[in-house]
Amino acid sequence: MALPNKPAGEIKTVREPEVEKRDVDVLIIGGGMAACGTAFEIKKWADDDTKILLVDKAALERSGAVAQGLSAINTYIGSNKPEDYVRMVRNDLMGIVREDLIFDLGRHVDDSVDLFEEWGLPIWKKSDDGKNMDGKKGMKSGTLKAGATPVRTGKWQI
Repeated sequence: MALPNKPAGEIKTVREPEVEKRDVDVLIIGGGMAACGTAFEIKKWADDDTKILLVDKAALERSGAVAQGLSAINTYIGSNKPEDYVRMVRNDLMGIVREDLIFDLGRHVDDSVDLFEEWGLPIWKKSDDGKNMDGKKGMKSGTLKAGATPVRTGKWQI
């Protein structure tokens, strides 16, 4: 039998929680990949005085974006073709897809990976002699955007 998950610093459930009121311009509910991406995009385009609040039921360290893995890393196109990505997704979802949207995602998903790497996400890369370098060593070999080759664990995953 598995032991229950008891993360450090977990807040116990309370019958009557304290209510905190805030005035915000934008309220984003959820801390998953879509919500984090939304917060990033809004902040990029909003005025400096725009008040943006992201709330989630869990600490962001345990929320959707982290708990499910970074989906952009799982769909890195790199040297593959977006058309091949569309075929893979269509097969995976048994043909019930909007190919135009999948193609568009395939054309732009690497931009997200480039941002993650720019923000400090260490990505394993291949050395010039074809050996795998862990994230720390891989950072010294340059960025994917600049042409470094990622280590792959399949056709799409890095």
